[in-house]
Amino acid sequence: MKGSLFLILLASVAFMFGSCSEKSKNQMDRTKQKAQETYESAKKSAQTSKNEFINKVQNQLDSIDKQMDKLKEKINQQSGEAKTELQKQWESLKEKKQSLGNNLDELKSRSADNWQDIKENIDDQLGSVKDSFNSLKNKLGMD
Repeated sequence: MKGSLFLILLASVAFMFGSCSEKSKNQMDRTKQKAQETYESAKKSAQTSKNEFINKVQNQLDSIDKQMDKLKEKINQQSGEAKTELQKQWESLKEKKQSLGNNLDELKSRSADNWQDIKENIDDQLGSVKDSFNSLKNKLGMD
């Protein structure tokens, strides 16, 4: 009888631990699932932010590209030292724009997790390109 009672007690304890383990396992599985969902949501959000940033920069570059030919035509109408100086500024703007385009291409190839490290550099470059562009436009009287 004592042996039976001991076996019943042992079986009860094993059952309790088993059900506790099962509860813990289920809770752990739910926690893992929630963490995975949170990660996927953050990753999707980062990808969306990256794409929006790329589109914004690309649209601004496209706008500048469309106007660069007009600047070149206006420069070609100049003469002498003024023309030479304006051509240098136009070439400098073209190089800055090319460098920005290269960095934008690099950004496009980056994952959504590690694109932020060059975002600030691209923002700075875009500001510089816009400043150079606007300065050249002002010098040519094309406001």
